Amino acid sequence: ALLTGGLGAIVAGVAVALSPTVFVLAGVYFLLGYLLYGTLMAVAGSLGTSLRESQQVSGIFTIGAISPLWFNSFILASPNGVVARVLSYFPLTAPTTMMLRLPRTTVPPLDIAISAGGLLISIPFVVWGGAKIFRMGLLLTGKRPAVRHILRALREA
Repeated sequence: ALLTGGLGAIVAGVAVALSPTVFVLAGVYFLLGYLLYGTLMAVAGSLGTSLRESQQVSGIFTIGAISPLWFNSFILASPNGVVARVLSYFPLTAPTTMMLRLPRTTVPPLDIAISAGGLLISIPFVVWGGAKIFRMGLLLTGKRPAVRHILRALREA
C-alpha cells in the first residue's frame, strides 16, 4: 500500500512511511556503522592467538551492535523517547538504534546530528587506537596481550 509522503509498508501491524530521506540516512548509518564495527572486528582479530580467541573478543563488540534490540519494545513504542534517544547518542549502539527509529517517526534533526557526529568523531579514534593495538598484536605474535599491554600501547602511541 502506498502511504502519503513516500513508499509505505505494514510492519507488525503498524503503517510505516519510507521517504527518500529515510533511505539516505539508512545508507549513512550503514556506512558509518560498517566503518566502526569493521575496525573493531579487525582489532579483535589481531588480539587473539587463535580463531576461537578472536571470536570471543569480537563478541564484546557484537553485544554493542545488538543491544538496541534488547530495548526494541521501548524503541518501537516510543521512537523519540528517552531510551531511544540515549541509545542513539552512544556510537556503538547508534547505527542499530537509528535504523529502528528512522522508519517509525520523524527523528529530530538534532538527534541525527548528535548520533552521526558522534560516529564521525569516534571512527578516527577507533582507527587510530586499532592501528596501535594491531601493530602491538603483530609484534607479540604467538602470545595474547594482557589488558595492561593494550593500555600501555595506547598511552605510548
